[in-house]
Amino acid sequence: MDTKELIFELCTVCGVSGSEEPAIAVAKKYLNEFAKVKTDSNGNLYAFIENTSADKTILLDAHLDRIGFMVTDIDKNGFVKVDKCGGIDVRTLLDTELVLQNHPEIVGVVCCMPPHLSDGNEDKAVPIDKIWVDFGMSYDEISKYVAFGDMLTFKSKPKMLLNNKIASSCLDNRCGAASLIKCAEILSSNSNKLSYNVCILLSSQEETFGVGAKTGAFTVNPDEAIVVDVSFASQPDISGQYSSVELSKGPMICISSILNKDMSYYLQQLSKECDIPYQLEPIAGRTGTNADHISVTTSGVKTAVISIPQRYMHTPNEVISVSDVDNTAKLLARYIMSGGAFDA
Repeated sequence: MDTKELIFELCTVCGVSGSEEPAIAVAKKYLNEFAKVKTDSNGNLYAFIENTSADKTILLDAHLDRIGFMVTDIDKNGFVKVDKCGGIDVRTLLDTELVLQNHPEIVGVVCCMPPHLSDGNEDKAVPIDKIWVDFGMSYDEISKYVAFGDMLTFKSKPKMLLNNKIASSCLDNRCGAASLIKCAEILSSNSNKLSYNVCILLSSQEETFGVGAKTGAFTVNPDEAIVVDVSFASQPDISGQYSSVELSKGPMICISSILNKDMSYYLQQLSKECDIPYQLEPIAGRTGTNADHISVTTSGVKTAVISIPQRYMHTPNEVISVSDVDNTAKLLARYIMSGGAFDA
């Protein structure tokens, strides 16, 4: 399976938080080759790689939803007002192309004030309640396609940059989903080496409320869990701990007070033994990922976090390295095939 093609296909479809169906269809097509797949009423996709003799279960989670917009109004001239669905970076919105999830062939443009007509007050991020979208249609025309509550998202075609890097919207977290699909491919070829029952959870609604991880983890009730998401990589003018995180230098292993330290340290040890490059992400409290929900499910789940370094998060052109996705998949597979941090 070609990683770049997998990421491109996942990033081409919509699937805004709470409406993940287009992304589920793509992921399901791939996972059906390696696992038993099912969905639930909350929009989660589960893929089971079973070992009937195993007495422990590991959950691998990556959220499948993407940020977007919800239609809240249509004015008499056909302009569409939206509210953000997830953590949109409003600084990037003006003159951005958006598409309707139900009709992705229909493109709109976020309205912006020409500099010739501006008094200077528009030279800062426009709040979301001032954002309108122009589809070039009258009220009667646009009303045939758009209704209150419909979803929109960025129109962005994934593209390759130099040095095996990808720029696209929704790499957060479709690249994480891709790493779990790649992991499933590795595990399916090594089923005799599994000491776990493995459940891959491509969870819904992380960008809004975390419903998918909360209900999915409760359903599976695993002994251990590893959450895969994205985190910050260095870019111009960034300072602090993330200034040293680089693309193509391996996944980030999180160390946090809410995570299981044995798992985090074992992932580091395993990376060294298997010559898989890695970086560290120390976080004193909550991780801002689904691990915050999964770790407190039922009576508690031993949980770790691996993040794929990313630039320009929550914009139309996020950037990641393909090699970091592949190395994340390899590290996850090695963890499972080795028996994990608690193998007696």
